[in-house]
Amino acid sequence: MKRGFSLIELLVVVAIIAILVGVAAPYYADYVRQSKRAKALQDLDVLKQAVILYNSQEDIPYQGLLATGTTQMVPILGENDFNGLQGRYLTYIPVDPWDKNYKLDPFACFVYSEGPDSRIIADDIRDYYVKDLALVRVEWEDTDNNRSMNNQDLLYFYFNKPLYCKNMLDTDFDVYENNEVVNEASATLRFAFEKPLVYDETNATSSVLLARVSDGNTIKLGVHSIAFKDDLNILRNYMEVKVDRGRSTNTEVRTFVDPNVSSPYRYAIRTNPVKIKIK
Repeated sequence: MKRGFSLIELLVVVAIIAILVGVAAPYYADYVRQSKRAKALQDLDVLKQAVILYNSQEDIPYQGLLATGTTQMVPILGENDFNGLQGRYLTYIPVDPWDKNYKLDPFACFVYSEGPDSRIIADDIRDYYVKDLALVRVEWEDTDNNRSMNNQDLLYFYFNKPLYCKNMLDTDFDVYENNEVVNEASATLRFAFEKPLVYDETNATSSVLLARVSDGNTIKLGVHSIAFKDDLNILRNYMEVKVDRGRSTNTEVRTFVDPNVSSPYRYAIRTNPVKIKIK
């Protein structure tokens, strides 16, 4: 006659299984988290490449719903940020591992998932398509048509994405001639900050800063170029802005500067000198 398991033996087996499950569960949960994060990063890379391709082929940068022809004034609200890319630049629009739509920040220039908890910014997963904030072009407008850079002429400073700047100073820049910093007696950059073309501390900022040439300017067009000084305190004054979805409305996009260095937080970098060109 076959002997069955006693109650004690069954309890021992159940206890062992419970211990094994308790030990394995955290590893399994961590595996699931890592798998979901890896899937999100893979999707974000596809979306990022689609935005980069769009920006390289179209006249204006991709700004979410603006590209779909919508009449809404705000191009980045809602859950359909990538609809304008579908077809030519995307074969399909993925959904993140937590069954939410991926989103776009056209001001800070990254694509992102809100992660497991949409209420917590810290668990967002982001991938920049324009990573570093940089000065890319400087143009001079000869307002009095006298063919010389003098008092009251305008200087336009173009960046690769929108930024926030409390105050731009002429002393923030070095002047170069033949790839070397020149003495101030040889060339002096003098201007007064006029504020960005579109400027408000809470609303969307521009990628162009406007300045007016001041007395004492001796920069020569085609001879001199400029670059930010290698000073962290100066570079921190030119900061990345992000979309504030919570405070934006159907008629107004609001942005903010993220002071939390534990999350993606970027300010201007020092690049090669930029030649001043005629606007």
